[in-house]
Amino acid sequence: MVEYIVIEDNPNDLKSLRSLLKLDKRFYELMSFDNLEDFSAYIKHHTVQLVFADIKIGKLNLLDYWNKLPYAPELILVSAYPEFALNAFEHDALHYLTKPIQADQLHTALERAFRKIKLNNQDSELNFFFLQSGKNKYHRVEFDELLYVEANGEYLNLHLSNQRHISVFKRLKSLIQELPAAQFKQLHRSYIVNVNCIESIESNDLLIKDGARIPIGKMYKSIINDLIYKNTTTVQNTNL
Repeated sequence: MVEYIVIEDNPNDLKSLRSLLKLDKRFYELMSFDNLEDFSAYIKHHTVQLVFADIKIGKLNLLDYWNKLPYAPELILVSAYPEFALNAFEHDALHYLTKPIQADQLHTALERAFRKIKLNNQDSELNFFFLQSGKNKYHRVEFDELLYVEANGEYLNLHLSNQRHISVFKRLKSLIQELPAAQFKQLHRSYIVNVNCIESIESNDLLIKDGARIPIGKMYKSIINDLIYKNTTTVQNTNL
């Protein structure tokens, strides 16, 4: 079960949101607050997994306040101001819901939150995810079939087994946070790699199972060195 907090200073909006959230039994409300001061006092002494919050609480902008917290829970913003959406995602918000809340939008937000929090808790039962590539289109992707991800401008190209590809509008930084950390590593500013699909490592390149060659970024060298150190046998091939 995922535990969450609601921050909302409009009584009617608070009542509506709490009613909708209670319909999903995977989630449990810990507390609700109508101001950031009380929330700040609470979070100093309690672990919070997820926060649903309006972007404007009183005269304060929640995003200006967010970086001052002792730690940052997963955040889903609920606001009547769609112009703040870009700024929200720059603060790594999981989702941005526009009032009045639509059931399908809330469902997407809850699915995303549940999956990411469970992955962070290393829930071994999760072996796939749904990737949205259109307003009402979702692709099911098995973790084991995802070979690597390539950033291409504002889009990501997902390279799957059997020469399949999916292109989606999403940031690399956002996707890496939603994938199992032990299996997927960002090894270049433009690439995420499934470490189980690496065929060989040579100098500054990786060879992937489908034959693709992926460059290793300089700032990611320590990650690949750690991977080699932890997974290399002392037995040498005498035919080399």
